[in-house]
Amino acid sequence: MKATSKVRKARSKAQEEVRFEGREREYVYAVAMKYLKDEDEAADVAQDALLNAYRHRASFRGDSRFTTWLYRVAATTALMHLRKKRRARAAFPAADLATDGDPADLTADLASGGPSPEDEAAAHEALALAGKRLSSLGDKYGSIFKMRFADGYSESEIAQELDLNVATVKTRAYRARAALREEIAQAA
Repeated sequence: MKATSKVRKARSKAQEEVRFEGREREYVYAVAMKYLKDEDEAADVAQDALLNAYRHRASFRGDSRFTTWLYRVAATTALMHLRKKRRARAAFPAADLATDGDPADLTADLASGGPSPEDEAAAHEALALAGKRLSSLGDKYGSIFKMRFADGYSESEIAQELDLNVATVKTRAYRARAALREEIAQAA
């Protein structure tokens, strides 16, 4: 029997024997706690990590210890949870909540009929300023910014449409966004 077939059999046997007993569960929970520092979130992430590990057990090649692979699965799951949480915070900033953080106040604000006239005027002024700044950037940056952020095209779609590299599109979109951010910050 060749050495490669022995390795394949050992790998398939290792994949079949993937079990999550108390020790592995505690290990994954400890990894999640290391990243999240919250028991409830760590328990949720540990559950997700174990589920991911079970679903992707075929990717465990057996080159290293099982706990090393399990650590990577748990750490990646915890980091993805943190990233998702950060995105949610950016979408609903805490500054918009009332000082006591009461959800009833938030729903009252949402039901109040929209932004105040002052907010609308400020938004209109910012849009006018952004439009002026975009036109001064020229087609090189302005068209990419418009396609990316106003029209909702992906970077790969813009690259295909304009016959550019995706990296070029990303760079130009970033530079246009930075220029607009700087212009709006100076105006404020």
